[in-house]
Amino acid sequence: MTTTPGTGVTAATAKTAAASADESKKPTVDYESFLKLLTAQLRNQDPLAPMDASQFMTQLAQLSTVEQSMRSNDTLGKVLDTLKSSGMRMDMALLGRKVEVESNQLSLTGGKAEAAYTVDGQPASVKLDVLNAAGNVVYSTPGALQTGRQVFSWTGKTPSGGTAPDGLYTLRVTAKDKDGKTLNTATVVTDTVAEVRSVDGATKFVLKNGATVDSGAVLSAS
Repeated sequence: MTTTPGTGVTAATAKTAAASADESKKPTVDYESFLKLLTAQLRNQDPLAPMDASQFMTQLAQLSTVEQSMRSNDTLGKVLDTLKSSGMRMDMALLGRKVEVESNQLSLTGGKAEAAYTVDGQPASVKLDVLNAAGNVVYSTPGALQTGRQVFSWTGKTPSGGTAPDGLYTLRVTAKDKDGKTLNTATVVTDTVAEVRSVDGATKFVLKNGATVDSGAVLSAS
């Protein structure tokens, strides 16, 4: 009995190749598609040139690897979800507590605002500017020329003799060394956590003064 391969085998082979190309475009491995592809390849192979046994074993090994990979991905996904849930519970523990955060958002309440700042290096000049929501400077003063942590206090008084309204302001610290080179600075404020939010999988803390900071900005809690 003689069997002659016809156009059906060629079409099936082309279809299999097209399916393989589509699979390669997927961002993750699809175990079910891999199994269907292997089954179709066996069903439509050329009877005059059957698949080599070693090649078949190689593909079975690949199938096993794909299955293990899918199971590992599922396990890792569950572990990640657990860690996120655990991290969120830990973040919720800061609700209502006073925290020290790296932020330049300064709150003026009842004629009192306070923040701390540090300068990376020995400053020859330090300038402190308080900006309102529109980005306009409402108060300026020279800063301390010492190294280490420094405290800035503001009563809300403006150069014109008026008083700035209560609200959220920005503290800008500009420091330069003796050669006129700008030095890195960091600003720290202390406030109470009023709200904990999860935004795109990341935790955000809303402070009592209205500022929103990342969880990584929290330096200490009391």
